[in-house]
Amino acid sequence: MPLNRSYPRAIVHFDADSFFASVEQVMNHNLRGKAVVTGGERGAATSVSIEGKKLGLYRGMSLRDMKKMCPDVVIVSSDYTSYSIFARRMYSIAREFTPHVEEYSIDECFADITGLRSQFHTSYEGIAQLIQKRLHAELGITFGVGLGPSKTIAKIASKLNKPAGFTPIPTRAIPSVLSDIPIGSLWGVGYSTSFKFEKLGVHTALDFAQKTDGWLKEHGLAKPYRDIWLELNGAFVRKLATTPDDSIGSILQSRTFTPTNDRRVLFSQLAKNIEGACAKARRHGVRGSSCRFYLKTQEFTYAGKNLSMSIPLSDPREFLRLIEAHFDSVYIPGTMYRASGFGLYAITSEHAIMPDLFGETVRVESQSKLIETMDSLNQKYGKHTLHLGVSHSAVTNEDQRQVERRKRSRPRMHMSLEQKRKTINLPYLGVVR
Repeated sequence: MPLNRSYPRAIVHFDADSFFASVEQVMNHNLRGKAVVTGGERGAATSVSIEGKKLGLYRGMSLRDMKKMCPDVVIVSSDYTSYSIFARRMYSIAREFTPHVEEYSIDECFADITGLRSQFHTSYEGIAQLIQKRLHAELGITFGVGLGPSKTIAKIASKLNKPAGFTPIPTRAIPSVLSDIPIGSLWGVGYSTSFKFEKLGVHTALDFAQKTDGWLKEHGLAKPYRDIWLELNGAFVRKLATTPDDSIGSILQSRTFTPTNDRRVLFSQLAKNIEGACAKARRHGVRGSSCRFYLKTQEFTYAGKNLSMSIPLSDPREFLRLIEAHFDSVYIPGTMYRASGFGLYAITSEHAIMPDLFGETVRVESQSKLIETMDSLNQKYGKHTLHLGVSHSAVTNEDQRQVERRKRSRPRMHMSLEQKRKTINLPYLGVVR
């Protein structure tokens, strides 16, 4: 079949609607039609059902605020094992149509259906909708689906008619669509970078697409941004990673401690969690672009905040600087707290990170020697042998608690010299029956 000028390359993007909450509704029919929120274990929503979104609830919103806004909301703890099973089924269904499938995230995937029109006796639009119907029928979950000549265009398309919509963007229609897309909404352009683009007069995706190659070179745009620019102009540059992805989705660290309202102690406990999560990220060779910290009160209520970084990071000092600036928006003086937690999200492999437009990556890398030394010493001599000063109170308190626990579990026996002479140092193995 001859080359299709509308889709010289036919790339489809599948984006599950309210994925975690939708899975919960599939597994428990009593939740169907209700405002369902996942994230009960965190104190903030990780997913909101379609019904909940219609009521104004949104991901990242505190559960306390949700209850005030919608008393009937159903809040459940996240079941990541079930979500992963549904994700694997999603990938498997897509692979029944084409082997060229990229497992982009737990609720998204790309599929290259180029050249399959004759096999399925229908257009590329028809093939994309066939897969969409199969996903809905077999998983019970709806998907926003986008079709375009590149991954960037397909991802834009899948979000235009959610939930359960299908949007094709052939090459000729790209400019009219891009004119309504803010530069900050583009896949691969974060908040900080979008602000810099705005200063350069780039406000929409179309503004960026219409720039010249010379303009890109003049402003020193790195390869990732050039790839986006090329794909906005209809080229297929960002190849599909078709190897199954077993990467980490998030890294969480939390700890319960003796109730306190001391701000210094609370921040130290939080810092210890941040150090632990970042150390785990470095062990796995990944970094996070966003994070969340929370405090849990003695009454078991939660308060927290979601924050974004300008680049992916695994250096606890960078997260501590950001959280220090926002800590007092969560901490309430005089309130007794019993636990804190920290999570890393938007996880990216270190090997996939490109230098950013404004030199933040270079700055962070230049300050990484101390962290590398800490990792080396802690690996050799034990966890927390070397730690940041702000975590010292939490580390020493934990050490003391462990000593107290050992004392309680293994009480010392005071024996006279005569008793000691009569004691044989043999372990007690129980009574033979």
